[in-house]
Amino acid sequence: MKLVIGALGTAVVLAGAVTVSVQANATTPQDPGSQLKAAMAEAHIAGYLGWWNSTPLFGSRMGPPDVVGVNTNTGTIVEYFNRAKAEAGQQTFPSDATYNVVPDSTWPTSSVVIIDTATDEVIDSFPVDEKGRVIYTLEDGTKFAG
Repeated sequence: MKLVIGALGTAVVLAGAVTVSVQANATTPQDPGSQLKAAMAEAHIAGYLGWWNSTPLFGSRMGPPDVVGVNTNTGTIVEYFNRAKAEAGQQTFPSDATYNVVPDSTWPTSSVVIIDTATDEVIDSFPVDEKGRVIYTLEDGTKFAG
């Protein structure tokens, strides 16, 4: 009986040591963006991210059902998002868009304009560099492409 109780006690101590080791490893600091990057990869979202192609909380709809992003320097579609396809788990590509781009002189230069394809309305825009990277402006006025 003493042997059984001793073996049981040893097993409990070893199990506790394994648990502490696993918990210590689970709380080891990681790259702060690694979890976000993994979540983004699983979401099958590519290109620019904004309110027009995000999924709101609680399943409520937001934004237009079909949008394109147009580079104002080239007049080409560089982004396409269709909400129905996204909700069905399908990925969309700029080449999927059937929208006919008509450049407008009021569009900001060196930018991407987001257009609601049902209304032809520019619903958002943001500056980009020559490679299409978004240009961010910090509070102190400095800019960087990211």
